[in-house]
Amino acid sequence: MTTTSLLTFAPAGSTSPDYARFAFDHDFVLDGRPQSFKRNGDGSLIPAIGAAVGTLYGLGYIERRHVGGDVIVRITEFDETVEVPQYADPVKVNAFRVVKGYITGREQVAILSSLYNNRTMNKALWFESHMRDVAYAEELMELVLDDDCYQVRFTGGDYGGCTQFVYAPAVNPVRGKKSTAETAAYRARIAALADKMLDDADDTEVVPEGIADELAECFGE
Repeated sequence: MTTTSLLTFAPAGSTSPDYARFAFDHDFVLDGRPQSFKRNGDGSLIPAIGAAVGTLYGLGYIERRHVGGDVIVRITEFDETVEVPQYADPVKVNAFRVVKGYITGREQVAILSSLYNNRTMNKALWFESHMRDVAYAEELMELVLDDDCYQVRFTGGDYGGCTQFVYAPAVNPVRGKKSTAETAAYRARIAALADKMLDDADDTEVVPEGIADELAECFGE
């Protein structure tokens, strides 16, 4: 994915990566600080919880996400014009799939929700009966979906029209390798500099913003 396309996913006010100031990997600069998107194992971006998305069945939002990259979408506005074909058995007749009827998008989401819940409850039952892990079984049961939710995996980079993604301050790998003693010494040096600037200034003057930024950039705060 190119830098230009990544910038289209960056929050408002972001600017292009600035490798002259920050000579390490980052996706964009926001408020003077380098930022990087968090990514799934396949390199795709991670939609933020609550982000609005468009689906085949209507408009909704990301309710939760799974470690593997799948997300749970709750549909808040179903597209009532959607018709989902249902196929007859056998699946193929004369090399063509035979449609036996249509259902609404709302009905299709309810079916997908039910299938997800069945898998989840069977998994919970297995852990309870075979592993005697009641606590984990209960955690799984808390994942059961309402009938207006279903599991989605966005592919192809469109993310269902999502415009909000998880990001965090980019980490300078050189600074990240500092030992504990080096880190403590660096923090003490910055703090001493801040104290000296306060002593030299009027009592009402605050520590310059750049000092706080330096600490935040170095320590990921």
